[in-house]
Amino acid sequence: MPLARLRSPLVAVLFLGALAACRGGGPSLAERAAAAKAAEAAADARARDATRAKLEAQRVAALWRYQEATVGGGAQVTAAIFATGDLDVDGQGPKRVQLVFRDHVKWGRSGYLVLQAGDFACRPNCTVQVTADDGAPQTLAAWRPDTDEAIALFIRDSATLWRLTGDAARLRITFPVKAGGTREASFEVVSLDESKMPGWS
Repeated sequence: MPLARLRSPLVAVLFLGALAACRGGGPSLAERAAAAKAAEAAADARARDATRAKLEAQRVAALWRYQEATVGGGAQVTAAIFATGDLDVDGQGPKRVQLVFRDHVKWGRSGYLVLQAGDFACRPNCTVQVTADDGAPQTLAAWRPDTDEAIALFIRDSATLWRLTGDAARLRITFPVKAGGTREASFEVVSLDESKMPGWS
């Protein structure tokens, strides 16, 4: 049998083998395109997540208001935040409730709630329930100043209130109202900047 006739099938076998080896050695063009598309989609998702996280951080940081002022003849710094939802405390419709931490050179440190309407059922004394995240409620003594200049309820143990606030993402405070019963104010406190109130932590 001629040698040429022997070589032709052998070449064909070698060619097919080489082709199969090439195909088995790496992904096809379609597979590479699909992988590139998936990687691009994952990168886009990470970018969106990073953008959402940044916007969320900015949102919660903006919930707190920090002020420095001269009040009553002395320097004062405050950190204040409104409750996430308005409350009807007097039967006249929902109103805002505010939590304030104050450090005054003469009056010392205070933590208190402020109402825009209605009143607290706390003259001269009462208690409030403070819950940090999913923890057990803590009972703290409170008092209502005998004045109508501001509707405020002071927490006697302001240090404990500050600690609970600093350790929590959400703080709930249940307080008695003059209209009857209690109300619960919820505060999204996660972004408290403790450096704005030197000496408290």
